[in-house]
Amino acid sequence: MMSRKRLLLTLAVVLSASGIETVSADTKRKTSAGCKVAADGHGDPATPVKSGYVKVGRAKLYYEELGEGYPLVLIHGGGIDLRMWDQQFEVFAEHFRVIRYDVRGHGRSRCGREDFSDQEDLRGLLKQLGIERAHMVGLSLGGFIAIDFALQYPQMVSALIPVSPGLSGYPNDSEQVRAHRAELGAAFGDGDLEGAIEIALRAWIDGPHREPAEVDPAVRERVRVMAREGIGRFVSRAGLQGLDPPAFERLAEIRVPTLCIIGDIDMPDLRAIMDAIVSNVPGAEKVVVPGVAHMVNMEKPREFNRIVLDFLSRHCRR
Repeated sequence: MMSRKRLLLTLAVVLSASGIETVSADTKRKTSAGCKVAADGHGDPATPVKSGYVKVGRAKLYYEELGEGYPLVLIHGGGIDLRMWDQQFEVFAEHFRVIRYDVRGHGRSRCGREDFSDQEDLRGLLKQLGIERAHMVGLSLGGFIAIDFALQYPQMVSALIPVSPGLSGYPNDSEQVRAHRAELGAAFGDGDLEGAIEIALRAWIDGPHREPAEVDPAVRERVRVMAREGIGRFVSRAGLQGLDPPAFERLAEIRVPTLCIIGDIDMPDLRAIMDAIVSNVPGAEKVVVPGVAHMVNMEKPREFNRIVLDFLSRHCRR
């Protein structure tokens, strides 16, 4: 049985080199590969999706790829997996070569016991796929990774779209986030895994200003399933190495077209991070989506897709 400490480390994530292996069927998780989903979450019959594993160090990173043309990478949030992009994957693939992957310690990706960084993992994935430069779209932890990657490997990023992102080196926690962490720790202390997941949903799906009944129940359930399965398959991310110096001190170094997207009822920490990015990254733009909290792309997929595609069409030549 998984230890309580290990489970706590897993859910806490929500808060914050050679060879490609063909993936075999996974009966434990329904894959979205081959399921065509339109911007509103409904779509046409299956479209073939390339999928597999890329070996990076001792880890194997699971990825899915669809479409042709200029590469666009989707990076998921902490504690969940690449399925959070189901309503973007096929839509964006009509315009780009889209790659989404499970970050080490998430989804189908397999960890190895070693020091690692998410930036190096992403670089290894792209190199194995023959990609020298790409647009980066990341939400929450995914935005954190995309920003760090843009600073460590600026030559590999052509556009940066952080969505409700974390930020390495950000120095402040709001009262709401501190209270949330205490409540989460208490649930784990009582051995209440389902209760802990619900607490996380209240903070990051509902947001601090809505009741669960005000949120699309299908969105809450999709995130709940990913979180529950992610905890069940969790492998420790011990050995994670951060960016040094961190991104908070280096935002002015980012020199690619940058678009920040956030819901207007997300946690105050995330709104403050967004303001820091827009104030310090030259030319950065911001879009605030009304009526949603953290999971902007899942709650308002049509609007999100339009915002991203419009930005890339205006700023980036393919």
